[in-house]
Amino acid sequence: MNQFQFSAINYLAVLVAWIVHIVMGLIWFRPELFGKEWSKLTGKELAPAKKWLVPGLIGHLLMIFVLVILIKLTNANTGFSGMVIGLLAWIGFVVPMESGELVWEKIPFRLFLLRTGNQLVGMAVSGFILGAWQ
Repeated sequence: MNQFQFSAINYLAVLVAWIVHIVMGLIWFRPELFGKEWSKLTGKELAPAKKWLVPGLIGHLLMIFVLVILIKLTNANTGFSGMVIGLLAWIGFVVPMESGELVWEKIPFRLFLLRTGNQLVGMAVSGFILGAWQ
């Protein structure tokens, strides 16, 4: 197994991938893209959620940090291989978690697609950044 060392992480790349992931999510849920649809499906107003801010930022950072560890452990040292790890993490972690909400909370399938689509794009791009920027 690959020997992992925290000193091997490019923390600037982690910071950039974290910011990019957040910004992409904010763009994804703009009214011009999927925000109006999200609002319609959830019955909630499309407004900044101040309660979400701190936990959301921490959650996104944890996701990016785990992603960079997986990338390092698998020796994914290109943008493409980092993106593949991001996609595998998405299908292995995000999709099953959101599927639970689809089945148990009975969220609409279109809402499931909006939420998982947002994470698909975010994790793929973040993985690309982290794989390419060693």
